[in-house]
Amino acid sequence: MGRFRLEQSRPANRSTALHTDGMMNARRQAPNDADFSGIVAPRPRKLPRQSRAANTIEAVLEAAVQIVTADGPRALTTTRVAKRSGFAVGTIYQYFANKDELMGAMVRRHVDHVVYFLEIACRDTHGGHPEAMIDALANAFLAANAVRTREVHAIHAVWAQIGKAALLYEGSARLHQATLDMISSIDEIRAARQETISHALASILIGMLHALFEGGMDEALMAVVREQLSRVPIVETIDGHDRSANYSMPHVANVVT
Repeated sequence: MGRFRLEQSRPANRSTALHTDGMMNARRQAPNDADFSGIVAPRPRKLPRQSRAANTIEAVLEAAVQIVTADGPRALTTTRVAKRSGFAVGTIYQYFANKDELMGAMVRRHVDHVVYFLEIACRDTHGGHPEAMIDALANAFLAANAVRTREVHAIHAVWAQIGKAALLYEGSARLHQATLDMISSIDEIRAARQETISHALASILIGMLHALFEGGMDEALMAVVREQLSRVPIVETIDGHDRSANYSMPHVANVVT
């Protein structure tokens, strides 16, 4: 957990500055068998390419979170966001055509933040023991959401209005690649199994994040993360025997939906 405390000390706009281009204009695809019903999430109107623009986006999104958590989703208007953030209404419209785009960006920012923590966990446990990998992923997921509970509450409050799983597209793709790189460091696992395992881990984590957005912060739900991850049979595949017969992807798919 110490590593993640260090990450928190970075400037507030670290996540946005780190991955603005991806968050605002990514074209990555979800795993081939993911089902998001063809939903296309809205994109901000203006792509912030400079740090000043990224800071503006960060301030606007933080103002939106504050308004929703204090007064509810109905209080979220571009006029109030402009007043709270200190920018003109016209500046808000440079980046967001309407309130829906603003709320969508709130979701992307949190997904980017959580996936960033998980990517660090994957890198840190590269070549390690499978149990350590599972533990690191669970700890990273819990830590990332725990330090931004207010943001989770705000997203939960507006999720019924936007509720588009397409907002998780990019995070899913990034997380799938990070877990695949991590699992690939275990030489004993066949390539085909590496893909299956990494997809299962990414599906569970993105599915749990989706569940948090729908149901809000819940200790019981957060505890399920570790339990679900531990069910992915990584250890069973490294002793020379494939014991995955009792493992089925539909079980993981149920977590995602």
